[in-house]
Amino acid sequence: MSTAFIAATVPAKIVQASHTTLFHIALREAGDAMQWVEIAELNELVDPWITGSQDILIPNTFPPIHQTGILGL
Repeated sequence: MSTAFIAATVPAKIVQASHTTLFHIALREAGDAMQWVEIAELNELVDPWITGSQDILIPNTFPPIHQTGILGL
């Protein structure tokens, strides 16, 4: 098991979220909305929509995202 994986799965903090999306949380916490997948995996979530009030674990580190397509030239 790599240290990058361990660091990514140990939460740095917990945020209280209600009636929002993991996209918004990822943008606020990581500066990249695409990191919502990392947050979802850590919290064992499949749906990016958060209804009600929920504690969300935020990873200690985020892996780099390699963009592809027209904007990721």
